[in-house]
Amino acid sequence: MKRKLYRFAALTTVIVLLTTFINTDSINAHINSKYPWVHVTIQKETNRTESKDWIKALDEALDTLPSHIVTSIKSKNGLNITLTVESNEKWSGQAYPDLTTGIYFNEQPSLKNYPLDSEPPILNGFSYNEKFYVALHELGHVYFFRSEKNTHDFQTFEKTVSTKSADGKISWLEEPPTIYPLSRKVNQLAESAAEAFALFVVSPDILKACYPLHYNFMRKLFDREYTETPNSIITRINCKQ
Repeated sequence: MKRKLYRFAALTTVIVLLTTFINTDSINAHINSKYPWVHVTIQKETNRTESKDWIKALDEALDTLPSHIVTSIKSKNGLNITLTVESNEKWSGQAYPDLTTGIYFNEQPSLKNYPLDSEPPILNGFSYNEKFYVALHELGHVYFFRSEKNTHDFQTFEKTVSTKSADGKISWLEEPPTIYPLSRKVNQLAESAAEAFALFVVSPDILKACYPLHYNFMRKLFDREYTETPNSIITRINCKQ
């Protein structure tokens, strides 16, 4: 009887230890993108569930893009993604023009429930749709950063939607599709391009109806059309139909 109890106790201990090991290993397992050329770095203080949702949203955003755009985003260096917590900063996503830094996603910006003239497009915290939108916006930046020297897409975009005076002042031929670029005094054209890039995927009908110059440029760039995304972030669009 005692021998059976010892065996039972030993077996129970092994099961508990094995379960603990599996759970711990699962918790500590690295979060990877489905794309092997996307390299994910996770900094301290991030939330594992949030981090997984950001990478899932990024993967879905890449899934929606045509292959020639994905190829430009990938380039020879792949794409570095860093998940971080910058609670003193407003931004939820930030792309860098160099070929190594890539994109940062901020899981806990300083404020939520921003008005429409601020970033990010948070309505009620971080919904999955909002992560998807931010991921598209930042991928738009990366595309224009990495394609600029070869195809001059960004210079073409500038000439399509605006003119510049000798002192660099922008005169819009068609205002940006959201208030956000207008509220930022720097990089207005870059933000307008990234916003139109994201909106062409999630809200093409409204973009086409209200901002035909932006829409037609993106239609040529993507070489395809999208259908309106259910529950997309249309409140971000500055459109008076």
